[in-house]
Amino acid sequence: MTKYHSRATVCNQGHKHASKKEANRCDELALMERAGVISLLEQQPEFILQGKFKYRGKAIRKIVYRADFKYWDKEKSRFVVEEVKGFKTAVYRLKKKMLLYILQDSRIEFIEI
Repeated sequence: MTKYHSRATVCNQGHKHASKKEANRCDELALMERAGVISLLEQQPEFILQGKFKYRGKAIRKIVYRADFKYWDKEKSRFVVEEVKGFKTAVYRLKKKMLLYILQDSRIEFIEI
Protein backbone atom coordinates (compact mmCIF):
# COMPACT_ATOMS: atom_id res chain seq x y z
CA MET A 1 0.00 0.00 0.00
CA THR A 2 1.36 3.40 -0.97
CA LYS A 3 0.91 6.65 0.91
CA TYR A 4 -2.04 7.42 -1.39
CA HIS A 5 -3.64 4.03 -0.57
CA SER A 6 -3.38 2.61 -4.08
CA ARG A 7 -2.42 -0.99 -4.69
CA ALA A 8 -0.34 -2.21 -7.58
CA THR A 9 -2.64 -4.37 -9.71
CA VAL A 10 -2.14 -6.56 -12.77
CA CYS A 11 -4.72 -6.16 -15.52
CA ASN A 12 -6.15 -9.01 -17.63
CA GLN A 13 -3.49 -8.33 -20.29
CA GLY A 14 -0.72 -8.97 -17.76
CA HIS A 15 0.49 -5.37 -17.35
CA LYS A 16 1.33 -4.12 -13.87
CA HIS A 17 -0.41 -0.85 -12.96
CA ALA A 18 -0.05 1.56 -10.04
CA SER A 19 -3.71 1.19 -9.01
CA LYS A 20 -6.79 -0.95 -9.46
CA LYS A 21 -8.52 1.97 -11.20
CA GLU A 22 -5.71 2.14 -13.78
CA ALA A 23 -5.77 -1.64 -14.32
CA ASN A 24 -9.54 -1.55 -14.88
CA ARG A 25 -9.14 1.26 -17.42
CA CYS A 26 -6.47 -0.78 -19.22
CA ASP A 27 -8.95 -3.67 -19.51
CA GLU A 28 -11.60 -1.28 -20.90
CA LEU A 29 -9.19 0.17 -23.46
CA ALA A 30 -8.07 -3.32 -24.53
CA LEU A 31 -11.71 -4.23 -25.19
CA MET A 32 -12.17 -1.01 -27.15
CA GLU A 33 -9.09 -1.84 -29.22
CA ARG A 34 -10.38 -5.35 -29.98
CA ALA A 35 -13.75 -3.84 -30.99
CA GLY A 36 -11.97 -1.47 -33.38
CA VAL A 37 -13.02 1.73 -31.61
CA ILE A 38 -9.40 2.67 -30.86
CA SER A 39 -6.01 1.50 -32.13
CA LEU A 40 -2.30 1.87 -31.40
CA LEU A 41 -2.83 1.53 -27.64
CA GLU A 42 0.37 2.33 -25.69
CA GLN A 43 1.12 1.81 -22.01
CA GLN A 44 3.14 4.46 -20.15
CA PRO A 45 4.06 6.70 -23.12
CA GLU A 46 6.72 9.29 -22.35
CA PHE A 47 6.78 12.95 -23.32
CA ILE A 48 9.96 14.99 -22.86
CA LEU A 49 8.99 18.24 -21.17
CA GLN A 50 12.53 19.58 -21.05
CA GLY A 51 15.63 18.03 -22.53
CA LYS A 52 18.83 17.38 -20.61
CA PHE A 53 21.44 20.13 -20.58
CA LYS A 54 24.58 21.31 -18.81
CA TYR A 55 24.67 24.25 -16.47
CA ARG A 56 28.15 25.46 -15.55
CA GLY A 57 29.56 22.03 -16.30
CA LYS A 58 26.93 20.16 -14.28
CA ALA A 59 24.62 17.75 -16.12
CA ILE A 60 20.92 18.47 -15.56
CA ARG A 61 18.58 15.56 -16.26
CA LYS A 62 15.63 15.80 -18.61
CA ILE A 63 12.11 16.21 -17.28
CA VAL A 64 9.72 13.52 -18.52
CA TYR A 65 5.95 13.19 -18.26
CA ARG A 66 4.84 9.56 -18.28
CA ALA A 67 1.12 9.21 -19.01
CA ASP A 68 -0.90 6.09 -18.33
CA PHE A 69 -2.16 5.51 -21.89
CA LYS A 70 -1.99 6.85 -25.41
CA TYR A 71 -4.15 5.65 -28.29
CA TRP A 72 -5.67 6.62 -31.63
CA ASP A 73 -9.39 7.41 -31.34
CA LYS A 74 -10.89 6.45 -34.69
CA GLU A 75 -14.11 8.41 -34.14
CA LYS A 76 -12.30 11.68 -33.30
CA SER A 77 -9.41 11.01 -35.75
CA ARG A 78 -6.82 12.06 -33.20
CA PHE A 79 -4.47 10.70 -30.58
CA VAL A 80 -5.63 10.73 -26.98
CA VAL A 81 -3.31 10.86 -23.97
CA GLU A 82 -5.10 9.54 -20.92
CA GLU A 83 -4.23 9.88 -17.26
CA VAL A 84 -5.97 7.85 -14.55
CA LYS A 85 -5.63 9.71 -11.27
CA GLY A 86 -6.93 9.28 -7.77
CA PHE A 87 -4.81 11.91 -6.04
CA LYS A 88 -3.25 14.87 -7.85
CA THR A 89 0.10 15.82 -6.35
CA ALA A 90 1.75 19.21 -6.83
CA VAL A 91 4.39 17.60 -9.07
CA TYR A 92 1.66 16.03 -11.23
CA ARG A 93 -0.18 19.35 -11.59
CA LEU A 94 3.04 21.12 -12.63
CA LYS A 95 4.04 18.45 -15.16
CA LYS A 96 0.49 18.39 -16.54
CA LYS A 97 0.67 22.16 -17.19
CA MET A 98 4.00 21.71 -18.97
CA LEU A 99 2.55 18.89 -21.10
CA LEU A 100 -0.55 20.91 -22.00
CA TYR A 101 1.71 23.77 -23.09
CA ILE A 102 3.58 21.40 -25.42
CA LEU A 103 0.34 19.88 -26.76
CA GLN A 104 -1.59 23.14 -27.20
CA ASP A 105 -1.07 23.41 -30.97
CA SER A 106 -1.24 19.69 -31.67
CA ARG A 107 -4.24 17.52 -32.42
CA ILE A 108 -3.51 15.39 -29.36
CA GLU A 109 -6.25 15.43 -26.74
CA PHE A 110 -5.43 15.08 -23.04
CA ILE A 111 -8.05 13.61 -20.71
CA GLU A 112 -8.12 12.63 -17.05
CA ILE A 113 -10.18 9.72 -15.82
